[in-house]
Amino acid sequence: MTRPTARISGFVLPRARLAPPLGRLAGLSGYARAVALATLAGGVLRLAVIARQPLGYDEDFTAVVVHQPVDRMIDIVSRDSAPPLFYVLERIVVAAADLVGLAGLGGPGGPVALRLLPSLAGIALIPLLAALARRIGGDSAGMWTAIFAAFVPTTVLLSGFVRMYGLAATLSVAAALLMWRAVERPGPGRWAAYVLAAGAAVWTDYFCAVALAGIFVAAIWLRPGLRTVASAFGATALAVVSVGPWLLVAQAQLEHTGQGFWVQPLGPVMLGGTYGQLFMGPPIDWGIPFGLALVGLQFLAVMAGSVALAWALVAWRRLGPQGRRAAGYCVLAAGGVALLTVVSVWRPVLDARYASVIWLPLFALAGLGLAAMPRRVAVAIVVAVAVPALALSSVTTHRQTSSMVAQLDAQVGPHDLAAAAWDHYLILLDETNPAVRARLHVLSKSNLPWYLGTAAYPDGAVIGAIPDDVTANGGRIFWVADPGVAAPVLPAGYRQQQVSCAIEVCLTIYGP
Repeated sequence: MTRPTARISGFVLPRARLAPPLGRLAGLSGYARAVALATLAGGVLRLAVIARQPLGYDEDFTAVVVHQPVDRMIDIVSRDSAPPLFYVLERIVVAAADLVGLAGLGGPGGPVALRLLPSLAGIALIPLLAALARRIGGDSAGMWTAIFAAFVPTTVLLSGFVRMYGLAATLSVAAALLMWRAVERPGPGRWAAYVLAAGAAVWTDYFCAVALAGIFVAAIWLRPGLRTVASAFGATALAVVSVGPWLLVAQAQLEHTGQGFWVQPLGPVMLGGTYGQLFMGPPIDWGIPFGLALVGLQFLAVMAGSVALAWALVAWRRLGPQGRRAAGYCVLAAGGVALLTVVSVWRPVLDARYASVIWLPLFALAGLGLAAMPRRVAVAIVVAVAVPALALSSVTTHRQTSSMVAQLDAQVGPHDLAAAAWDHYLILLDETNPAVRARLHVLSKSNLPWYLGTAAYPDGAVIGAIPDDVTANGGRIFWVADPGVAAPVLPAGYRQQQVSCAIEVCLTIYGP
């Protein structure tokens, strides 16, 4: 019997020789194969750079929290600003990763284990966005959306950020897709799936409730019957109120609503910067190595993404009624960002990190634009977003606070002081040995606001001056802070002995 063959680029090969998973991909439809390949490429990129960056600011809070005993972890989270689901899942994934040996790639609970959950969420996001776009412009729009989502800096960097935003974004996009399916063909199973995804989103990030409001409005845009609208409202309300029992536990979080916040007031610069982060990911410090070149590449990604969205407006007019309705659904599903903007007139809450859990359905429109433009232009757009993503993933853009841990572990003695600025403290608290942690403090003459992660601080972490036992015993002072930050007020007779610097961090040793 003649074996079936597969034709690849003019060559005839025995199908049996196609190695898995390529053999399995060969049996898929053209659309499914293209999305699978884009997802595979995006997954390889995310997993290849998972250990490239040291943990940075905000990520350090997550690291400290998930490395605590469960009761301590829940207590910290209840006094911060987020629901607990991300931290619970992160703790489970970190434990599993360490169990199977990933700890060897970055230490127990290190960057590899900590970034695995957001990376997996980022990989799952690719086919979800493709499915949204396919409903607008068919297979071509879905395929180009998958390619765009696999390589645009925003989704790549979200996948490597050890915070809840990447997981929340994926759950919100899943909720948008499931709502659409439930409205098209209502049934208990579909509504249950939507409630599960939507509820998980709210339990991951409170701002997902704003995303669900936009998704509900988008469902009305599809013009379902009144019974379906009522079901959509009930399912959305159930998902949102499901977080109620947690709020009873986390009453301390409600006290933050009347306190100061770090988000900047609304203005042209704030609006422009937030929009730019739709495509370029979080801004970087120009002072890091290759900083100016990286900023230029980020600007290139913004321009390329904007062209794709603008082209979608042209393609919109060529769509049939169903396509235009689908495109409108994706716009409205991302409409919670407009709500954040309006609220920010009175109280600033518009920030790209919060918007990131809401606005990603717009990438389905970017995929529509790519599908509608000439092939060469579309490829150029993809390259223009992929190059910045690769560069930002390959070059160290985070503070290298972790590079000071070995020196502190080796040198800090029982009468020394390890003092850190607040934005380096949590990394050191998580990564130094117990002897150093016992001598580790934040030096600050004023109380620190809650949004700096102080819920994770142990008692007595913040001090206003050098303790007497240090000077009485001739102890040294190890000061960790950004380069150029003024030294703490030193005791009489103390002078600088040694300085070690890395990216965005210096360790200065003072002694008598």
